[in-house]
Amino acid sequence: MNLKIGITGGASAGHVVPALAVAAELRRAECELVYFGRAGSIEADLATNAGIRLAAVPAAGLQRFRSWSNITMPLTVARGVFAAWRAMGRERPDVVFSKGSYVSVPVGIAAWLHRIPLAIHESDHTLGLANRILARFATTVFLAEDTPGLPRWLRRKAVVTGLPLRDDLADGRPEALRAHLGVPANPPVLLVFCGSSGSQRVNEAVRRQLSGLTRHFSVVHICGRGNLDPALSSVTGYWQLEYLHDDMVDALWLADLVIGRAGATTLAELEALSKPAVLVPLPASVSRGDQLDNAEAYAHRATCVVVADEEMADGEPLLHACEQLLTALGGARRHPDPDAVHRTARNIAARTIGLARRRRRHAH
Repeated sequence: MNLKIGITGGASAGHVVPALAVAAELRRAECELVYFGRAGSIEADLATNAGIRLAAVPAAGLQRFRSWSNITMPLTVARGVFAAWRAMGRERPDVVFSKGSYVSVPVGIAAWLHRIPLAIHESDHTLGLANRILARFATTVFLAEDTPGLPRWLRRKAVVTGLPLRDDLADGRPEALRAHLGVPANPPVLLVFCGSSGSQRVNEAVRRQLSGLTRHFSVVHICGRGNLDPALSSVTGYWQLEYLHDDMVDALWLADLVIGRAGATTLAELEALSKPAVLVPLPASVSRGDQLDNAEAYAHRATCVVVADEEMADGEPLLHACEQLLTALGGARRHPDPDAVHRTARNIAARTIGLARRRRRHAH
C-alpha cells in the first residue's frame, strides 16, 4: 500500500510554493497526497492546480495591528482544530508535512492529537509564530539554515536542509513569455513582484516613477489581484498583470532586474537564477522583522540594493536603486542545475517518507 502524506501551509505563495516542491518529490516516490488548507484560498488554488486534492480546514491568523478579527480569532482557531481533527480522522495520513503560517496550526495540532508524525519547515532565520507553536508538537523541525541559540529540546528535533525551490525553476521559457506579452529584446526587463497579493506601497511607488523607469527598462509589473490600474494600460514599456501561475518561472528567467520584498522563498529563487535585485523588506511594524534580517544577509552575498519601506513613498529611492544597478546587468546568465533545484525538496521528502515508514512499522 502506498504511503499517504498530508501537506499543509498557506496564506501566501511563499509558504505554498516550497510545500508543493516537496509534494512533487513525494509524488515521484508514488505517495498519495492530500492538502489541508482553506477553501477558496491561495493554497487551495495552487494545490488544485498541481493536481492535489484539498481537505478544507478553516483557519485565522493574528493581525499585528488592532483589528476586530483578533477578538474572534481564538474561536476560529478552535473551530479549525476541530475541523482538522475530523478531516485527519477521515484521511488518516501516515505523516503530515507543514510549511508554516497560521493555516498550518490547526492541522498540526490535529495531527498530534491523532498521533500522526508532524514534520515542519522554517524558511527564515528564526521560527515564525505558527512554527513556534507547532515545534512543540512536531517530530522533526526542518530548518533552511543553521540557527544558533536553539533550546536543547528543539535542537534535538532540528535538521538543517536548506529551502526547497519551486519544482519547475530550472524549466523557464523566457522567450515564450516575451512573445506572449510583446516585450521587445531591448531595453532590459525590470520585473516588479511582491508576492501573491502584491504590495500597495510598492505598486504606488513604482507607478509614481514609471516615466523614469521606462526610460531604462521594459517594466513587467505583477501587482496582485485587484491592483491593476486601467489608466496605465496604454503606457509604452509597461505591462501590468495581477498574478502569474505557470508563467512565473518564465517571468523570473526573463527579468534582468527585480524589485521585490525580501521573503525567504523569493530570495532563494533570485539567488538560484543570479538575478540582481532591489529589495524592499517588510518593516518590523507589520511583521516580526524576518524580512529585514533576510535582506541584510542577502546583501552580503548577492548583487542587490536594499531600500527601506518607510523611505520609498514617492518612489525616488526605487528609481535611484534601479539606476545604480544598471551597470550590473547584462552579464552571463546562470541557468540553475536541475539536480540542485530539486536537491533540498528531495531530501525533505525522503526524511518525511522515513517518518511515515517508521510509523507504519510501529503500527504493525
